[in-house]
Formats: sequence, structure tokens, C-alpha cells
Amino acid sequence: MKYFKSRALIILIITLLLIVTIGLTMNPLSSVNWLGNLISVPFTSVEKVFTYAGQEIKAGVGLFSDVEVLRAENKTLKETIDKLTNERTEYQRLKTENEDLKNVLKLGEQLEEVEMLGANVIAKDSGNLFNIFLVDKGSANGVSYNMPVITSKGLVGKVSSSQPFSSKIISIIEDGSAVSAIVSKSRDLVVVKGDLKLGKEGLCKLVYIPNDLDLAQGDIIETSGLGGIYPKGIIIGTVKEVRTGESDLDRYAIIQPSVDLRRLSQVVILKRDMPDTSSEMEITDK
Repeated sequence: MKYFKSRALIILIITLLLIVTIGLTMNPLSSVNWLGNLISVPFTSVEKVFTYAGQEIKAGVGLFSDVEVLRAENKTLKETIDKLTNERTEYQRLKTENEDLKNVLKLGEQLEEVEMLGANVIAKDSGNLFNIFLVDKGSANGVSYNMPVITSKGLVGKVSSSQPFSSKIISIIEDGSAVSAIVSKSRDLVVVKGDLKLGKEGLCKLVYIPNDLDLAQGDIIETSGLGGIYPKGIIIGTVKEVRTGESDLDRYAIIQPSVDLRRLSQVVILKRDMPDTSSEMEITDK
């Protein structure tokens, strides 16, 4: 009981001292104002600590919010970039197709009384090259054996067989293929043949080169119109290399086809009355 009385007395004395001190320090001119300042120091320090902590928490919340905003903006930008990239790719594809169609139309103007039929490639033999492939047009569309096949770049090959709704195309690089041709600069007659070894590289062979013909790299080779299968003036390719064997008669050239036979998606079939022979060589050799 005595302990509680003593404790109450101490609390009362401390309370009175605080009241007196506060009263004296409220006057800035008071000589005991230093006491108020002394008492306020620890309270001010504690207040600063809590204020700083509050500011840091607020800054952290703001930073988290900014990160979420940036993530959302980044996602939107990526979606926009993907959309623009797809649109640009589609634009380039359509532009290329448009240019190809214009070139085909120009070629069509050169080919009198020839009906052109567009076709899509739907299958091909194994490997990277289009030696032999199928298109989605057949006899129901008027396609028949030996009809020439081209693109806007030049000669592809010919129809080797047709079903009602599809046709098999054999390209100029396939072994056994033969095209009567001329050298554009000199108009000399030559023959472009498919070769088993060269065909694996997407190339073909130029043979029957006249002895006095100054054939050089870069010379353009085109169809001659002889033989009855391929119309005159269709670009076949360019001379990549001239090779000479043991005699001038063994001289031949390697031809780089003007059509990229690694990338074919669409072709044009030239619908015209065709001979029954399987190769122009069968006609020119007679």
C-alpha cells in the first residue's frame, strides 16, 4: 500500500513539473525556454523517423505503380510492333505479287494467242528444289500434257501429266529435260538440258555450243521457239560458268535459272495446242 502511495506521489510531481515547464516555455522570451527545447529534441527525432519511413513507403508504392504502368505500356508497344511487322510483311508480299502479275501480263502481250492460267504449288518431291511438283489446276481447267509453265521471272518447265484437278510439273533442272534455246546476244542456237548432278544444285547445262561462239559468264539464254513446246523469247537463265573438255565439242556451260527453283508458290501455265512428243530434243534431232 505504501508503494502505491509513493508511486502516485512521484507521478503527481512529474505532472506538475511538466505543466510548469510547458507554461514557461510557451513564452519564447522566457529564460527557461531552453528546457522546452531540451525536452522536445527526442520527440522531434522520433517524429522525423516516422515521417521518413512514411515517405519511403509512399515512394515504394509509387514506384510499384510506375512499374505496372511501364509493363502495360511495354506490352502495348510490343503488340503494336508485331502488328506493324505483320502488316509490312503482308504489304511486301502483295507488292511482290503485284509486280509479278505485271511482268506476267507484259510477257502475255509478247505471246500471241496464248491463254495464261495461274496455279498454286500444292506439293513437291522431297528435297529443297522443285524438280518435280504438283499444282492445283488440271484437265478440268484445260491443262494438258507438255503445256509450258512459267513465272514472271522466266521459264519453269512443262506439264508432264494432268489429273482433273491437279497437274505434275517437270522443271528445266530435272534430269532428261531439254529446251531448244538461243544466246540472246548472238542469236546462236543451243540446247538447255537437265543434269542429274547439276540439278541437285538448282542448275542446268548448256550444250551444243557452236565452236566460234564467244560465250561468257552473264550471257542470257532464252527459248528459241523451235521444237513446238516453248514459245520464243522466254528467259531461261544466265551463263554461270563455261567449261571445256578434251575437245571443243565437249564444251558446255552451267546455267543459273532465272526462276528461283528453291522458292516456288505460284506459277502460270500457258494453255496452247501442244505436240505429243515428250521432249523438244525429239523434234530438233529429227
